[in-house]
Amino acid sequence: MTTRRETFQLLAGGAGLAALAAPGAAAGTRLSAPDLRRVPYASKLTGAERDYFVYLPRGHRQSKRWPVILFLHGDGERGDAKSELDFVLCHGPLYEAWIQKRDLPFIVIAPQLPPFSQAGNAPAPAQARDRSVIPQRQPGGAPARPAESIARTSDDMGGVVAEPPTGGADADTEGWQSLELELLAMVDHAVKEFGGDDRRVYLTGLSRGGFGVWSMAAKHPDRFAAIAPVAGYGHPDHAEPIAKARLPLWQFAGGRDPAVPLKHFFALLNRLEATGHPEVRFTIHEDLGHFTWVRVYRGQDLYDWFLANPRADS
Repeated sequence: MTTRRETFQLLAGGAGLAALAAPGAAAGTRLSAPDLRRVPYASKLTGAERDYFVYLPRGHRQSKRWPVILFLHGDGERGDAKSELDFVLCHGPLYEAWIQKRDLPFIVIAPQLPPFSQAGNAPAPAQARDRSVIPQRQPGGAPARPAESIARTSDDMGGVVAEPPTGGADADTEGWQSLELELLAMVDHAVKEFGGDDRRVYLTGLSRGGFGVWSMAAKHPDRFAAIAPVAGYGHPDHAEPIAKARLPLWQFAGGRDPAVPLKHFFALLNRLEATGHPEVRFTIHEDLGHFTWVRVYRGQDLYDWFLANPRADS
């Protein structure tokens, strides 16, 4: 797979530098092809250069400002964000857009979470070393999808069961919140350099990435137009800032999930309901296990719902 590289100085706080819309395309203009770029940056967290993916949709060079999806993967795709970055292609909107060649009308930002203390321990590094699981974009057509049955009883956390949301909203020191400022800067860069629309920035993630969605949304509810955590719950303390911002949210869970039990989702969602937050959705796929995201991201409903929810305060 060939990807383009583009180096830039990653600095948080650049959201005010809104990108200008591209000049109007003449009738009959051939649309630019989808593009996948590896964007290197200097990570303050790790002290090393890391890469992340930016997917640019078909027609991205023409006259449009594009909605942006920031996608946070799960524990199984952690890595060094260099030689292991391709594991981020395994699931989610990036898999759908780049591997399955769906014309999703979004810029997709897909970074990689460091292993932290999981380095040398199962399950994440073991999966990361098996490169055969990385899907490949094909010159013609798309590879066969995994059978949806993988989502019914699957548990990619090696038998580890997520604990109830105790210890405070920021108790997870090895999750996505550790990359908080870097993630925001990636969004700012997509808006400024790739024609992203800062009124239509959406946040979604699966498993550990779902936990990260809740944390990022609670800390920065004004940065996102809507959020969709999948197979990952939030802490009740996340409720107040999200409800105050009236941030539209759609939570997904698997009714047969052995790794992230359904009972843990209700504390936060019930608190949000109690605040009178009008934009709370909760979909339970009763027949699915932990890999609920296989069905969620391969469907169309989530993407349509994102597009129907631009940020209302701009």
